[in-house]
Amino acid sequence: MAVPGPLDAIANGRAVIELRPRYNHIEESDKPLVSEGFTYRAILGWASAPWANLRLTAELINTGHIGDKKYNENGADRTSPYPLLPDPDSTDVNRAFIDYTGFEATRLRAGRQLVRMDNQRWVSDNDFRNTPQLFDGVSGTNTAIANVELHASYYWRVRTTSGTSAPLNLTLLHAAWNPAPDHGLAAYAYFHDQAQNGAFTGFADNSYRVVGARAEGSVKGLAPVDLVYTAEAAMQRPFSGGDSRVDANYWRLGGGASGDAWTLRYDYEVKGSNNGVYGLQMPLTDFYGFNGWTLHFFNTPARGLRDQWLTGRVQAGPVVLYGESHRFKSDFGGLDYGKENDVGLTWLAMDGITVRLQHARYRPGTAQPPQPRITKTWLSLTYTY
Repeated sequence: MAVPGPLDAIANGRAVIELRPRYNHIEESDKPLVSEGFTYRAILGWASAPWANLRLTAELINTGHIGDKKYNENGADRTSPYPLLPDPDSTDVNRAFIDYTGFEATRLRAGRQLVRMDNQRWVSDNDFRNTPQLFDGVSGTNTAIANVELHASYYWRVRTTSGTSAPLNLTLLHAAWNPAPDHGLAAYAYFHDQAQNGAFTGFADNSYRVVGARAEGSVKGLAPVDLVYTAEAAMQRPFSGGDSRVDANYWRLGGGASGDAWTLRYDYEVKGSNNGVYGLQMPLTDFYGFNGWTLHFFNTPARGLRDQWLTGRVQAGPVVLYGESHRFKSDFGGLDYGKENDVGLTWLAMDGITVRLQHARYRPGTAQPPQPRITKTWLSLTYTY
Protein backbone atom coordinates (compact mmCIF):
# COMPACT_ATOMS: atom_id res chain seq x y z
CA MET A 1 0.00 0.00 0.00
CA ALA A 2 1.42 3.36 -1.04
CA VAL A 3 2.35 5.85 1.68
CA PRO A 4 0.25 9.04 1.36
CA GLY A 5 2.31 11.93 0.01
CA PRO A 6 1.93 15.73 -0.07
CA LEU A 7 -0.30 15.62 -3.15
CA ASP A 8 -2.64 13.27 -1.32
CA ALA A 9 -2.80 15.73 1.59
CA ILE A 10 -3.81 18.48 -0.80
CA ALA A 11 -6.37 16.29 -2.58
CA ASN A 12 -7.90 15.23 0.76
CA GLY A 13 -8.23 18.78 2.04
CA ARG A 14 -11.29 21.02 2.11
CA ALA A 15 -12.45 24.10 0.30
CA VAL A 16 -12.60 27.51 2.00
CA ILE A 17 -15.35 29.75 0.59
CA GLU A 18 -16.76 33.05 1.78
CA LEU A 19 -19.12 35.40 -0.07
CA ARG A 20 -20.23 38.65 1.56
CA PRO A 21 -22.22 41.22 -0.41
CA ARG A 22 -23.14 44.36 1.55
CA TYR A 23 -25.25 47.48 1.06
CA ASN A 24 -23.73 50.63 2.55
CA HIS A 25 -25.41 53.97 3.33
CA ILE A 26 -23.36 56.78 4.93
CA GLU A 27 -24.36 60.35 5.75
CA GLU A 28 -22.01 62.99 7.21
CA SER A 29 -23.11 66.56 7.81
CA ASP A 30 -19.83 68.01 6.49
CA LYS A 31 -20.21 66.23 3.12
CA PRO A 32 -22.79 67.40 0.55
CA LEU A 33 -23.49 63.93 -0.88
CA VAL A 34 -24.50 60.57 0.57
CA SER A 35 -22.27 57.54 0.09
CA GLU A 36 -24.25 54.48 -0.90
CA GLY A 37 -23.82 51.35 -2.93
CA PHE A 38 -23.18 47.63 -2.90
CA THR A 39 -19.76 46.18 -2.17
CA TYR A 40 -18.68 42.58 -1.81
CA ARG A 41 -15.97 40.24 -0.60
CA ALA A 42 -15.27 36.84 -2.18
CA ILE A 43 -12.70 34.43 -0.74
CA LEU A 44 -11.80 31.10 -2.33
CA GLY A 45 -9.16 28.80 -0.91
CA TRP A 46 -8.05 25.33 0.09
CA ALA A 47 -6.87 23.86 3.40
CA SER A 48 -4.94 20.63 2.99
CA ALA A 49 -5.14 17.56 5.16
CA PRO A 50 -2.12 16.95 7.46
CA TRP A 51 1.05 15.42 6.03
CA ALA A 52 4.26 14.89 8.00
CA ASN A 53 2.93 17.28 10.68
CA LEU A 54 2.42 19.94 8.01
CA ARG A 55 -0.78 21.58 6.81
CA LEU A 56 -1.11 24.15 4.03
CA THR A 57 -3.79 26.86 3.76
CA ALA A 58 -3.98 29.15 0.72
CA GLU A 59 -6.66 31.65 -0.31
CA LEU A 60 -7.40 34.28 -2.94
CA ILE A 61 -9.59 37.30 -2.24
CA ASN A 62 -11.48 39.62 -4.55
CA THR A 63 -13.28 42.73 -3.32
CA GLY A 64 -15.28 45.11 -5.45
CA HIS A 65 -18.53 46.94 -6.00
CA ILE A 66 -21.84 46.18 -7.71
CA GLY A 67 -23.48 48.94 -9.73
CA ASP A 68 -22.58 52.61 -9.43
CA LYS A 69 -19.77 53.62 -7.10
CA LYS A 70 -21.30 56.55 -5.22
CA TYR A 71 -18.74 56.81 -2.44
CA ASN A 72 -15.17 57.82 -1.64
CA GLU A 73 -12.94 54.78 -1.18
CA ASN A 74 -9.67 56.72 -0.78
CA GLY A 75 -8.90 57.91 2.75
CA ALA A 76 -6.25 60.31 1.42
CA ASP A 77 -8.85 62.19 -0.65
CA ARG A 78 -10.12 64.93 1.66
CA THR A 79 -11.81 66.86 -1.17
CA SER A 80 -14.36 64.23 -2.22
CA PRO A 81 -18.01 65.29 -1.76
CA TYR A 82 -18.77 61.75 -0.58
CA PRO A 83 -18.16 60.35 2.93
CA LEU A 84 -15.41 57.76 3.18
CA LEU A 85 -16.20 54.09 2.54
CA PRO A 86 -12.72 52.51 2.65
CA ASP A 87 -13.46 49.34 0.68
CA PRO A 88 -11.55 49.66 -2.61
CA ASP A 89 -11.67 47.09 -5.39
CA SER A 90 -8.82 44.62 -5.01
CA THR A 91 -7.62 41.13 -5.95
CA ASP A 92 -4.88 39.60 -3.85
CA VAL A 93 -3.51 36.59 -2.03
CA ASN A 94 -5.37 36.34 1.26
CA ARG A 95 -4.23 33.89 3.93
CA ALA A 96 -1.34 31.71 2.76
CA PHE A 97 0.57 29.82 5.44
CA ILE A 98 1.99 26.48 6.55
CA ASP A 99 1.36 25.00 10.00
CA TYR A 100 3.83 22.62 11.63
CA THR A 101 2.74 20.54 14.66
CA GLY A 102 5.71 18.17 15.01
CA PHE A 103 6.62 19.41 18.49
CA GLU A 104 4.45 18.39 21.44
CA ALA A 105 1.66 20.86 22.31
CA THR A 106 3.12 23.38 19.85
CA ARG A 107 1.91 24.94 16.63
CA LEU A 108 4.32 26.83 14.39
CA ARG A 109 2.97 28.93 11.54
CA ALA A 110 4.76 30.72 8.70
CA GLY A 111 3.28 32.90 5.96
CA ARG A 112 0.48 35.42 5.56
CA GLN A 113 -1.84 34.93 8.52
CA LEU A 114 -4.71 36.35 10.51
CA VAL A 115 -3.75 37.63 13.97
CA ARG A 116 -6.26 38.23 16.77
CA MET A 117 -4.83 38.86 20.22
CA ASP A 118 -7.16 38.60 23.25
CA ASN A 119 -10.26 40.72 22.57
CA GLN A 120 -8.57 42.24 19.47
CA ARG A 121 -8.08 45.62 21.19
CA TRP A 122 -4.43 45.87 20.17
CA VAL A 123 -4.03 43.48 17.23
CA SER A 124 -6.79 42.26 14.91
CA ASP A 125 -7.70 41.48 11.31
CA ASN A 126 -10.37 44.25 11.47
CA ASP A 127 -12.68 41.83 9.69
CA PHE A 128 -15.61 44.23 9.19
CA ARG A 129 -13.77 45.74 6.24
CA ASN A 130 -13.98 43.83 2.97
CA THR A 131 -10.22 43.29 2.89
CA PRO A 132 -9.01 41.93 6.25
CA GLN A 133 -5.76 43.13 7.79
CA LEU A 134 -3.22 40.28 7.57
CA PHE A 135 0.40 39.86 8.59
CA ASP A 136 3.36 38.15 6.87
CA GLY A 137 5.60 36.43 9.39
CA VAL A 138 6.16 33.52 11.75
CA SER A 139 4.35 32.59 14.96
CA GLY A 140 4.47 29.92 17.60
CA THR A 141 1.96 28.85 20.25
CA ASN A 142 2.64 26.35 23.04
CA THR A 143 0.16 24.76 25.49
CA ALA A 144 2.44 22.23 27.20
CA ILE A 145 1.74 23.70 30.66
CA ALA A 146 -1.74 22.92 31.94
CA ASN A 147 -4.15 25.87 31.57
CA VAL A 148 -1.38 28.05 30.11
CA GLU A 149 -0.85 29.30 26.56
CA LEU A 150 2.40 30.94 25.48
CA HIS A 151 2.66 32.82 22.20
CA ALA A 152 5.50 34.57 20.37
CA SER A 153 5.50 35.92 16.82
CA TYR A 154 7.32 38.23 14.46
CA TYR A 155 5.84 39.91 11.39
CA TRP A 156 7.70 41.86 8.73
CA ARG A 157 4.83 43.00 6.53
CA VAL A 158 1.19 44.01 6.84
CA ARG A 159 -1.56 43.80 4.20
CA THR A 160 -3.88 46.66 5.15
CA THR A 161 -7.66 46.86 4.87
CA SER A 162 -7.12 49.15 1.87
CA GLY A 163 -5.48 46.27 0.00
CA THR A 164 -2.02 47.84 0.14
CA SER A 165 1.07 46.25 1.65
CA ALA A 166 3.61 47.95 3.92
CA PRO A 167 6.78 46.85 5.71
CA LEU A 168 6.90 46.73 9.50
CA ASN A 169 8.75 45.11 12.39
CA LEU A 170 6.12 43.75 14.77
CA THR A 171 6.94 41.44 17.67
CA LEU A 172 4.17 39.98 19.85
CA LEU A 173 4.73 38.24 23.18
CA HIS A 174 1.70 36.91 25.01
CA ALA A 175 1.01 34.60 27.95
CA ALA A 176 -2.46 33.49 29.10
CA TRP A 177 -3.47 31.48 32.16
CA ASN A 178 -6.82 30.04 33.23
CA PRO A 179 -6.52 29.84 37.04
CA ALA A 180 -10.07 28.50 37.30
CA PRO A 181 -12.89 27.60 34.92
CA ASP A 182 -14.43 30.69 33.28
CA HIS A 183 -11.58 32.98 34.42
CA GLY A 184 -8.59 34.12 32.39
CA LEU A 185 -5.48 36.21 33.03
CA ALA A 186 -3.14 37.44 30.31
CA ALA A 187 0.08 39.46 30.12
CA TYR A 188 1.48 40.88 26.91
CA ALA A 189 4.26 42.94 25.37
CA TYR A 190 3.90 44.23 21.80
CA PHE A 191 6.67 46.03 19.91
CA HIS A 192 5.46 47.90 16.82
CA ASP A 193 8.36 49.42 14.85
CA GLN A 194 6.69 51.27 11.97
CA ALA A 195 7.23 55.00 11.62
CA GLN A 196 4.01 55.67 9.69
CA ASN A 197 1.54 53.10 10.99
CA GLY A 198 -1.79 54.73 10.19
CA ALA A 199 -2.03 56.92 13.30
CA PHE A 200 -2.54 60.59 12.38
CA THR A 201 -0.39 62.24 15.03
CA GLY A 202 1.80 64.51 12.91
CA PHE A 203 4.90 62.76 14.30
CA ALA A 204 7.69 61.61 11.99
CA ASP A 205 7.97 58.28 13.84
CA ASN A 206 5.01 56.66 15.65
CA SER A 207 6.80 53.43 16.65
CA TYR A 208 5.69 52.22 20.08
CA ARG A 209 5.86 49.41 22.61
CA VAL A 210 2.98 48.29 24.80
CA VAL A 211 3.15 46.29 28.02
CA GLY A 212 -0.10 45.30 29.70
CA ALA A 213 -2.25 42.80 31.55
CA ARG A 214 -5.86 41.69 31.24
CA ALA A 215 -8.35 39.77 33.38
CA GLU A 216 -11.71 38.52 32.17
CA GLY A 217 -14.23 36.02 33.35
CA SER A 218 -17.62 34.97 34.61
CA VAL A 219 -18.74 34.32 38.19
CA LYS A 220 -21.41 31.65 38.51
CA GLY A 221 -23.51 30.58 41.46
CA LEU A 222 -23.49 33.82 43.48
CA ALA A 223 -26.65 35.13 41.85
CA PRO A 224 -29.50 33.83 39.67
CA VAL A 225 -27.49 35.06 36.67
CA ASP A 226 -23.83 34.92 35.67
CA LEU A 227 -21.75 37.96 36.62
CA VAL A 228 -19.18 38.94 33.98
CA TYR A 229 -16.17 41.23 34.35
CA THR A 230 -13.26 42.70 32.38
CA ALA A 231 -10.22 44.60 33.67
CA GLU A 232 -7.21 45.69 31.62
CA ALA A 233 -4.33 48.15 31.94
CA ALA A 234 -1.37 48.93 29.67
CA MET A 235 1.40 51.45 29.09
CA GLN A 236 2.37 52.76 25.63
CA ARG A 237 5.87 54.20 25.23
CA PRO A 238 8.19 55.06 22.30
CA PHE A 239 10.12 52.23 20.68
CA SER A 240 12.98 52.00 18.17
CA GLY A 241 13.25 55.73 17.44
CA GLY A 242 9.62 56.57 18.10
CA ASP A 243 8.80 60.14 19.04
CA SER A 244 9.38 60.82 22.75
CA ARG A 245 5.84 62.22 23.03
CA VAL A 246 4.45 58.71 22.47
CA ASP A 247 3.71 58.35 26.17
CA ALA A 248 0.21 57.40 27.36
CA ASN A 249 -1.62 54.82 29.44
CA TYR A 250 -4.67 52.63 28.80
CA TRP A 251 -7.19 51.06 31.12
CA ARG A 252 -10.63 49.51 30.99
CA LEU A 253 -13.05 48.26 33.63
CA GLY A 254 -16.38 46.66 32.89
CA GLY A 255 -18.93 44.21 34.13
CA GLY A 256 -22.50 43.08 33.99
CA ALA A 257 -24.83 40.12 33.99
CA SER A 258 -25.66 37.45 31.44
CA GLY A 259 -28.09 34.58 30.97
CA ASP A 260 -28.48 31.87 28.39
CA ALA A 261 -29.91 34.28 25.81
CA TRP A 262 -29.05 37.78 27.00
CA THR A 263 -26.26 40.07 28.23
CA LEU A 264 -26.31 43.51 29.83
CA ARG A 265 -23.09 45.26 30.84
CA TYR A 266 -21.38 48.61 31.45
CA ASP A 267 -17.78 49.45 30.46
CA TYR A 268 -15.47 52.40 30.98
CA GLU A 269 -12.37 52.74 28.83
CA VAL A 270 -9.62 55.38 28.87
CA LYS A 271 -7.18 55.91 26.03
CA GLY A 272 -4.93 58.34 27.86
CA SER A 273 -3.27 61.58 26.79
CA ASN A 274 0.22 62.96 27.26
CA ASN A 275 -0.92 66.38 28.52
CA GLY A 276 -2.89 67.05 25.36
CA VAL A 277 -0.04 66.51 22.86
CA TYR A 278 -0.53 62.79 22.16
CA GLY A 279 -3.46 60.43 22.57
CA LEU A 280 -2.83 56.69 22.92
CA GLN A 281 -3.04 55.07 19.48
CA MET A 282 -4.10 51.56 18.44
CA PRO A 283 -3.47 51.40 14.67
CA LEU A 284 -3.78 47.58 14.49
CA THR A 285 -7.03 47.31 16.49
CA ASP A 286 -10.45 46.01 15.51
CA PHE A 287 -11.86 49.49 14.84
CA TYR A 288 -15.48 48.32 14.68
CA GLY A 289 -15.22 46.47 17.98
CA PHE A 290 -14.65 49.61 20.06
CA ASN A 291 -15.65 53.30 20.38
CA GLY A 292 -18.65 52.99 18.07
CA TRP A 293 -19.36 51.71 14.58
CA THR A 294 -19.25 55.11 12.87
CA LEU A 295 -15.44 55.09 13.35
CA HIS A 296 -15.41 58.75 14.33
CA PHE A 297 -12.63 57.95 16.83
CA PHE A 298 -10.58 55.51 14.74
CA ASN A 299 -7.74 57.97 15.42
CA THR A 300 -7.51 58.98 19.08
CA PRO A 301 -7.54 62.77 19.56
CA ALA A 302 -4.38 64.28 21.08
CA ARG A 303 -6.39 64.95 24.25
CA GLY A 304 -7.15 61.22 24.57
CA LEU A 305 -10.56 59.56 24.80
CA ARG A 306 -12.81 58.42 27.64
CA ASP A 307 -15.62 56.14 26.50
CA GLN A 308 -18.34 54.83 28.77
CA TRP A 309 -20.93 52.57 27.20
CA LEU A 310 -23.80 50.21 27.83
CA THR A 311 -24.11 46.95 25.89
CA GLY A 312 -27.24 44.87 25.52
CA ARG A 313 -27.75 41.59 23.70
CA VAL A 314 -30.86 39.39 23.38
CA GLN A 315 -31.20 36.18 21.41
CA ALA A 316 -34.44 34.54 20.31
CA GLY A 317 -33.80 31.38 18.33
CA PRO A 318 -31.77 32.25 15.20
CA VAL A 319 -32.16 36.04 15.74
CA VAL A 320 -29.85 38.22 17.86
CA LEU A 321 -30.56 41.86 18.74
CA TYR A 322 -27.49 43.81 19.85
CA GLY A 323 -27.02 47.43 20.90
CA GLU A 324 -24.41 49.84 22.30
CA SER A 325 -24.80 53.36 23.71
CA HIS A 326 -21.60 55.44 24.06
CA ARG A 327 -20.75 58.74 25.78
CA PHE A 328 -17.40 60.30 24.90
CA LYS A 329 -15.12 62.82 26.64
CA SER A 330 -11.48 63.80 26.26
CA ASP A 331 -9.06 62.39 28.81
CA PHE A 332 -7.21 65.71 29.06
CA GLY A 333 -9.47 68.66 29.79
CA GLY A 334 -12.78 66.76 30.01
CA LEU A 335 -14.17 68.05 26.70
CA ASP A 336 -17.59 66.79 25.58
CA TYR A 337 -16.99 64.66 22.46
CA GLY A 338 -20.62 63.63 22.01
CA LYS A 339 -22.48 60.34 21.93
CA GLU A 340 -23.17 57.39 19.67
CA ASN A 341 -25.89 54.75 19.56
CA ASP A 342 -25.48 51.54 17.57
CA VAL A 343 -27.94 48.72 16.99
CA GLY A 344 -27.67 45.49 15.02
CA LEU A 345 -29.95 42.60 14.11
CA THR A 346 -28.39 39.27 13.09
CA TRP A 347 -30.31 36.33 11.64
CA LEU A 348 -28.75 32.91 11.17
CA ALA A 349 -30.92 32.06 8.18
CA MET A 350 -29.49 28.56 7.80
CA ASP A 351 -26.24 26.75 8.34
CA GLY A 352 -23.51 28.89 6.74
CA ILE A 353 -25.75 31.84 5.85
CA THR A 354 -26.04 34.94 8.06
CA VAL A 355 -27.96 38.16 7.41
CA ARG A 356 -27.01 41.26 9.40
CA LEU A 357 -28.60 44.73 9.57
CA GLN A 358 -26.61 47.44 11.42
CA HIS A 359 -27.29 51.11 12.12
CA ALA A 360 -25.05 53.67 13.84
CA ARG A 361 -25.62 57.33 14.79
CA TYR A 362 -22.95 59.69 16.13
CA ARG A 363 -23.94 63.13 17.39
CA PRO A 364 -21.23 65.62 18.38
CA GLY A 365 -20.83 67.31 21.75
CA THR A 366 -19.77 70.85 22.60
CA ALA A 367 -16.02 70.36 22.02
CA GLN A 368 -14.41 72.63 19.43
CA PRO A 369 -13.86 72.60 16.55
CA PRO A 370 -17.40 71.38 15.71
CA GLN A 371 -17.66 67.74 14.64
CA PRO A 372 -19.99 66.32 11.95
CA ARG A 373 -23.15 64.34 12.56
CA ILE A 374 -22.68 60.82 11.19
CA THR A 375 -25.26 58.16 10.31
CA LYS A 376 -24.35 54.79 8.82
CA THR A 377 -26.43 51.76 7.83
CA TRP A 378 -25.28 48.39 6.51
CA LEU A 379 -27.14 45.33 5.29
CA SER A 380 -24.96 42.30 4.62
CA LEU A 381 -25.34 38.64 3.75
CA THR A 382 -22.50 36.26 4.55
CA TYR A 383 -22.10 32.75 3.18
CA THR A 384 -19.29 30.57 4.51
CA TYR A 385 -18.30 27.02 3.67
